[in-house]
Amino acid sequence: MTLEETYGTRPDLLPRSMVRLARTEQREGRKLTWVGRPDVLLLDLDQHLRYEHESLGRFPRHSDGTIAWAEVSADLVLVSTDEDTADLDALIRQHCAGAKGLVVFWGSLALPSAQLPLGAALSHLSQITDSHPEFWIYDPEDSVLMENTFAGRVTVARVPTDTES
Repeated sequence: MTLEETYGTRPDLLPRSMVRLARTEQREGRKLTWVGRPDVLLLDLDQHLRYEHESLGRFPRHSDGTIAWAEVSADLVLVSTDEDTADLDALIRQHCAGAKGLVVFWGSLALPSAQLPLGAALSHLSQITDSHPEFWIYDPEDSVLMENTFAGRVTVARVPTDTES
C-alpha cells in the first residue's frame, strides 16, 4: 500500500474525545465519516507531511520511527525522563507556552495527525496517553517537539534549525 492509501484511514482509533461520526453529503457510498470534534483538526496527508518535515524530519530516527536521541546534540534536549515520573501537562505548559496550535503525530500512519489549540490538547492529554503509548507533540510556534515512546521515555527538545540538523 502507498502512503496515500494508508495515511489517515483509521480515525476511528483516535480517542473518542477527539473525533465523532458525521453525516456526509454523498448520495452513494459511505453516509458517515469521522471528523474532528470542535477545536480538533484532522490533518490531510499534505498537512501531515509538512509538519512532519519541519519537526520529526529534522531529527535522526530509529527504524521504529522514534528519535535517535543519542545522535542529537545535547543542547537541543530540554527534558528527558521516564513517563512514570513525567508530568506531561506541566511539560507542555512549560515548553509550549506560546503555542497557538499543537500537532499530534501517532505511532501509526493509519491514524490521522491532529492539530489542536493548547487548551484542547491539554484537555485531551489523558485520553491520548491512555489510548496510544507512542506519540509526538509538535509546537510550530516555539519549535519544540515532545516524544512519548512505547518504552515509556518522554523527551522534550528544541527542533534543530537547518544549520543544527
